[in-house]
Amino acid sequence: MLESKYLYFTSAILCLLYFIGFFKNGKAYKIFTIYIIGVLIIDYIGSNLWRWFRIYNVFMHHFYELFQFVILSYFYSLLLKTKAQLFTVYIILIVLPIFLFSRYLFNPNLFLEYNLLETYLTTMPLIIYASMHLYNNLGEKSEFYFINVGLLFYLFTSTFIFLIYKLVLVFEFDEFNDVMVDINIILQYIKFGFFFYQWKLIYFNKNELN
Repeated sequence: MLESKYLYFTSAILCLLYFIGFFKNGKAYKIFTIYIIGVLIIDYIGSNLWRWFRIYNVFMHHFYELFQFVILSYFYSLLLKTKAQLFTVYIILIVLPIFLFSRYLFNPNLFLEYNLLETYLTTMPLIIYASMHLYNNLGEKSEFYFINVGLLFYLFTSTFIFLIYKLVLVFEFDEFNDVMVDINIILQYIKFGFFFYQWKLIYFNKNELN
């Protein structure tokens, strides 16, 4: 199985590079920087909960998905152009968290279980927003193009991986667990590659947004 510590190190470098320009760039840049820093913190805590406190990290996944959904919805609300698109983002941003909190309120045990429905509900809107942003800027230079492509790639592929992982659990194919983890780590490295390239364009090729 691939070492996750190198992934955290790579993520930390990425966060540092983006944080350097935190106060010099616009709101969308700041929101994205908060996103990658937040994800690093949540992932690191979640991966060490068992070692620190003998607590399974499944409930941290709920925090991760909700945080990602909220922060990236706000990120895309700053990038999307039409009123219809923005209205869609705002409505889902209000309705979906209320729905998820209601489920946990009436059935707290769900908080301690992996929930594939929650994964889809929090990820599919983001895939749609990323696709909208891509479509809005076809044939022209777009802001945060490679960040958007990296997010779209990872959200789509990781959702598919989570589906396969659920099937692995159902059919008890334990030998595939490490394979699923390795694939997810590789996908994250690819995602980080897009983010690093976007950072390079922001600081060294400002006239080449895409």
